[in-house]
Amino acid sequence: MSSGSDMQVFAQVVESGSFAAAAKQLGVTRSAVCRRVDGLERRLGVRLLDRTTRRLSLTEAGETYHRRSNRILAEIAETELVVGEFGGEPRGTLRVTSPIMIGLHRLIPVLPRFLAQHPQIRVHLDLSDDETDPTLSDHDVALRWGVPKDSAAVIVKVASSRQIVCAALSYLERYGTPATPRDLLTHNCVLMSRLGLMSNEWSFVVDGRPLKLKVHGNYVVNGGHGNYEAVIAGLGIGRVTDLRVGEDIRAGRLRPILERFEPEDAIPIYAAYRPSALVPPKIRLLLDFLRRELKTVTL
Repeated sequence: MSSGSDMQVFAQVVESGSFAAAAKQLGVTRSAVCRRVDGLERRLGVRLLDRTTRRLSLTEAGETYHRRSNRILAEIAETELVVGEFGGEPRGTLRVTSPIMIGLHRLIPVLPRFLAQHPQIRVHLDLSDDETDPTLSDHDVALRWGVPKDSAAVIVKVASSRQIVCAALSYLERYGTPATPRDLLTHNCVLMSRLGLMSNEWSFVVDGRPLKLKVHGNYVVNGGHGNYEAVIAGLGIGRVTDLRVGEDIRAGRLRPILERFEPEDAIPIYAAYRPSALVPPKIRLLLDFLRRELKTVTL
């Protein structure tokens, strides 16, 4: 009689609310379920369930055992699923989260090829400009701008991006074109706020030295899409990602400025996943695919 199967029986009793209902779900007799739970309590030396004629309730020890055993059973199920995938075509759902701009302009365009290559895999994609699920409790893979801080996740670089300072021609015709980064202090700049913080410190290189410049403006938005549309509309000078801006620059809707002061270092884009001795094949496949497909964008 294994302790693992005792956990499963006990979990089914708690979930079903009675020995009889658990026995029906497990396909055994009520007396067999009672014997397993009684034996488990004797082996542990504690009472896990308070029994009355009307209902069952968990003791304090039972609540602890139930909570911890559920995690163990989930790990067992996941391990069996992962190991099973090594013997055939990977299958199942991949839960992915990504910043909106990366998702819209880099990830979604390549996903059809990935899903065509692996028809047994489904992708659930969550797009958000806020850092959701930092511990990856709800997602398998998270795409992130830059290196995650204070994260226990495993990270893999899959691409890189640059921030381009630019403006609509309508804005430049009205207010002129800045010649140096410090000229931005006399211009209206489109600002972003994320996680309650103002993203209004822009980086440049002047005379070989890094310069961080705190810019100002009358428009603040909490997401990259709203930031981009504001720059297109001529609300002010903005700093936007090269993941999207190339087409609008080529079409003349936006003009890059202060190019010779741009930092040389690109912003890395990382994929993060939970550390595990057995990385599910579907995650490994996605990471390998992203490394091949999400190449640095050039204008």
